Parts: sequence; structure tokens; C-alpha cells
Amino acid sequence: MEHESSETGDLRLRYAHSREDLGHSLRLLRRRYAWQRHIAEPSYRDLAEQTGYSYSTISEYFNGKVLPASDRLYAIVTLLDADEAERRSFAELRDALDERRRLGRDVSDPDDGRDGYTGYSGHDGHRDVSPEVATSRLLRELLDLEPYRAKWKELVRPPTGQIEAIALFIGRYLAATDEAVQEPDVFRRRIARALERDRRATVLSSTTLAWFIEAFDMHYDDARQLRHLHAGSPAIRYVRGVAGETRIPILQASTTPYRTVDLREYHYLGPDGRPRKHRTDRIIRAEADGFQKFTFVVDTAAMTVEVEAGATPGPVYQIRTKNGTVYHATDIVLDTPLSRDETAVLNYTTTLRYTQPPPPEMRYAFRSPVDKFLLSVQFDTARVPSRLWWAEWDDLDGGEITHREPVPLSASLRAHRFLDGGAQRSILGFTWEW
Repeated sequence: MEHESSETGDLRLRYAHSREDLGHSLRLLRRRYAWQRHIAEPSYRDLAEQTGYSYSTISEYFNGKVLPASDRLYAIVTLLDADEAERRSFAELRDALDERRRLGRDVSDPDDGRDGYTGYSGHDGHRDVSPEVATSRLLRELLDLEPYRAKWKELVRPPTGQIEAIALFIGRYLAATDEAVQEPDVFRRRIARALERDRRATVLSSTTLAWFIEAFDMHYDDARQLRHLHAGSPAIRYVRGVAGETRIPILQASTTPYRTVDLREYHYLGPDGRPRKHRTDRIIRAEADGFQKFTFVVDTAAMTVEVEAGATPGPVYQIRTKNGTVYHATDIVLDTPLSRDETAVLNYTTTLRYTQPPPPEMRYAFRSPVDKFLLSVQFDTARVPSRLWWAEWDDLDGGEITHREPVPLSASLRAHRFLDGGAQRSILGFTWEW
């Protein structure tokens, strides 16, 4: 148990193999520090004030989102009274993770030989996670999408938070169906454990999953993916693509490396079937000091890019590949350069104006790894595809489809695919027939 381990001094470092494990050990150290002094655990804001680092930086370290720099990790564990052996163990773990990252082995699955795919039922960077943990992650993603988000969002009233609002919504549904539920506090904890981000504390039974699906009246494809994933089906897979370097002609404008740790792409088509709008939510982490810009590329010059606070889009220009294909790009420049391991959240919306109908598809090319990826395509009621597939190509321009599987449209005419294990060296997306 985490509480017992922290009191007895076991920081679980000998079992740690990932950033998430490092964050878990930091939380145990913080808990032990408070227990030994009979005080409340120092908050992230307390630690930020004492170390001089930002609140968001401390939070990302303790939640395993970002690997701390060596000097910062040493300062934090020393502040929390780690002894010499523990400081050395923290440093050794941190250096091993950094080496693995620099060698490009943040995700290292053996290839099973199926068209460049690796079977996936939930992956946590280095080790498989349980089906219920993978299902919990997908469930959280779905609840942040419409129309599900609107159902619990209206119940959020300070000091009620997201978990309480979701529990209240499900509780009302169960009460209306005369299904007996547990005491409110017990029921709320059950819902919270189903959505727990710490995989060690996640508890999601088939009964609880059924509550979510039924209460939110989830669409067929969403419910199917959740049930299949919970049963251990490889319905959600980590994608390792087969596309060669020369077949992914998108070049980054900056030579300073960065990594996309989370990418959400939302593609909207208008009543004429042409792409109308595209929204991107991206979390990036600098892998060297000085990172400040990256390149956003599309296949049309008829676009406007609106970036929310924190960055500015530059003028649109052309990128011409060796085979003569022309793409159009803009450099999105951060207001402030990032230091190594710092992260930035970018939200930008592209308004598209195609003069001629493009091919009936939405392809996305991954030149470098993306840790988590969501692609959503929304169709208009005036133009509904007759058939829809999730596909992978071997080239961005033309090329052959190397993998294809049919995908049902939801009642709201939306299709999405979430890759919890991310993707790399791939060209994938949706294709359809009118």
C-alpha cells in the first residue's frame, strides 16, 4: 500500500522503470516527510516556493509527466530529507530514464510482424498495464469530448469538482432506474477509483463501466471500444508505422528537438463534404534549451490559423518535397523559449477554405514519436459518408493503404481513434466513401 510503504521508508525505487514510477516515489517521499513530522503533506505550491521552481514544473515532476533535470531532482529529494543512499538511487533512476529517452526507447515493444503493428491493450511506456487501467484512460478521454462533457459539466459548481459532478450525474441516473447504489461517499470513491490516473489505484469493474456507458448513453462505437478494451481486446493499439523517412516529407523548421507528449486533432467537415475547420491541442516538451518554434503543415494555402495565448503563428509559406509536391506551412512561435524538459500547451484552430474538393480522407503523418494521440472527424448532416475506415498508408502523397478496418459512425456523425501508446513513423487516419 502506498501509505504503508511511505511510513516504513520504502520509496519503491527498486521497482521503478518509468517517469510515472519516479513520480510515484517522489510522492511517497513527500508523504514520509509529512508523516515523520506529524504535519500535512507540503503542497506543490509549498515546494515551488521553497525550491524556486514553478508550481506547474513541480506538479509535472511529481505526477510523472516530465523527467526532472539532475540538479532539480537533487534539490527536491534533499529538501524532503532523502538520505544519501536514496538520493543516489533517485539519481541513478533519473539518469537511466534520460539515457533511454535519448536512445529513443521510451516505448520499446517487440514487433509481432502484423503489418508493422504491435498488439496493444494498454501500454505505459515500458510495461503492459492492465485492461482496466487502459479502459480507464480511454473513459477519461471520452468524458472530455462532446456530447458527454456537456452532461456532467453543467453539474460543476464550486466546490464541486469534475469527479463529484460525474458521480452526481451517474447517481441520478441510477436513482431514476431504481437501481440501488451505495452510500454517497462510498459511491463517489468508486467513481473516483474508476477514473484514477495513478494506475496502482485504478479500480474499474464491469458493473461500474456499465454505469458509465448507460448513464451517459454512450454511442455504439464508444461503448464497444470500452467493453472490448476492458475484456483485454487489442481494440486500441500502439502504432509503429512502416512509412520510410522519405515518404514523410514534412520537415520541422526548428533544429532544436522537442517531443509531443500529447496530441489531439479534431477535424470538421462542412455540408459540402470539404474540410471546414481543424482544431489542435498539443503538449510539447523541449529536449534541449532554446526551443521556441515548430512547423504546422497542411496541403492548402487557403487557411487561417488562430493560436490561443502563449504563441504566435507566422506567415504561410511553401515546403516543396523532392518529388515536387507542395505543402503549405506556418511557424508557430512560442512567446518564451523553453529550457530542456519544460513543457508548453498549445491550442490552435485552422479555418480551411478548399477551392476544390480534396480526397475523402484525413491523413496525419508522424515523423517523430507522439506519446498519446487522438484523431476525431466530425461530419455534417448534409453530407454523410456511406462507408468509413481507419487506415494506415505508406506515403503521405498518394501511396498504398497498408492497413484498413471499418469504423462505424456514432449517432452524432463523429468517428475517433485514441492511441494511448502513441505513434511514430506512421501515416494514418480516416478514409471514407460518399
